[in-house]
Amino acid sequence: MKFFNRWQLGDFSQVLFCALSGLLLLAEGCATRASDSTNAPALGGITDAEIRAVVSRLAQHQIHPLKDGDYAPVAATNALELAQAASAPEGIAWSYPWGVTLYGLLRSTDVTGDPAAEKFVLEHNLICARYYYWLAEVARQAGDSPELAALEKKSKISGLLNLGSLDSCGAMGTEMLAGMLRQPGQVTPEEKAVVARIADWIVSRQDRLPDGTLWRSARMGGTLWPDDLYMGGVFLARWGEYTGDQKYIDDAASQIIHQAAVETDTDGLWYHGYFVNEKKHAPFKWGRGNSWATVALVETLSVMPANDPLRPKLIKILSDQIQGLKKVQAPDGMWRQILDRPELWEETSCTAMFAYGIARAVNRGWIDAANLEVARRAFAGIAKNVTADGVVKGTCQGTSISLDLDYYVKRQRPDDDLHGRGVVLLAGTEILLAGKK
Repeated sequence: MKFFNRWQLGDFSQVLFCALSGLLLLAEGCATRASDSTNAPALGGITDAEIRAVVSRLAQHQIHPLKDGDYAPVAATNALELAQAASAPEGIAWSYPWGVTLYGLLRSTDVTGDPAAEKFVLEHNLICARYYYWLAEVARQAGDSPELAALEKKSKISGLLNLGSLDSCGAMGTEMLAGMLRQPGQVTPEEKAVVARIADWIVSRQDRLPDGTLWRSARMGGTLWPDDLYMGGVFLARWGEYTGDQKYIDDAASQIIHQAAVETDTDGLWYHGYFVNEKKHAPFKWGRGNSWATVALVETLSVMPANDPLRPKLIKILSDQIQGLKKVQAPDGMWRQILDRPELWEETSCTAMFAYGIARAVNRGWIDAANLEVARRAFAGIAKNVTADGVVKGTCQGTSISLDLDYYVKRQRPDDDLHGRGVVLLAGTEILLAGKK
């Protein structure tokens, strides 16, 4: 009874009533917040939870077993024989769309928190680097021979061993640098050797025009490709970030400015390439060609200093393109194989790359925040093309420049084409990061 000596019964009842009421209100508030989380407004026709679900299952779809190779010590007397008998790594690949996929997978961990995705990318890159380092030593010891050339050609990193184009190295080098910048304490000498090899090719050996523009010279038709703004330019930007040398970032920016001068139309959209000798642009505004430029723009801007004199030019090019894109976006949020041909089929990879670029531009404050809904509507369309097990549909296969519209119209769209996977991961990740930068 000591309690009631201190409090009158009426006072106790009032206290009890208030306490119970507070608990009820707290419970109701928690339920409301849980409901809000589940039934959050579907901005652009899709909720954050739905976007995250797509990113998560697509990321899981990329992860598979990896196995390192057999790297026995070599000497001049036995190098070739050891290389021919050695077990090669398993699970690795080396191609530009796989490089974009690995980059998207690495970035996806920023919103999924899945350590397995980052672990997979870093392990994959480490195996590639070890394999390259070992095969380079084999070549040094054994010397040139038809047998060694055949071994290199069938290896899973032949593009790295036999550089000859931006496609063979830029995208893979970009994602490898991204991993190295993300985990600097885990960088190995082998990885440094790989990115240095790629940098040497792009900076010093890839064909350039007199003004420094990377191009596909006479043996490839004497053309400029907006695709190469990613294959070469984005590597240059990342290399500048990694080395701390501004000249590489400005080189990447100049690539965009030079191509934009000859490939963009008055509506801000890009034609798919430029014929240097004929001094004319290609006739069609191919979706993915445009979107390579979009991604190159936002990746380069992301590492440029705020006071870089080239920065305003890039922002203007990007803003003009986004304004043009908004006018040709389909009602369901997608963009088409040829952007200004509304009768043509909708294409997943360019839609994802545009969504990524627009979301990144919003997140970095380069364009108005209202544009985020454009990116979300795009992802709502994309989500319908990603199956329950993470297969991406509706992606155009690899495509060259053509003067024939029918060539673009009839391109195949194989399920799970590599060109679609990484860019969908990038788009979903960037959209989910809105407001968090």
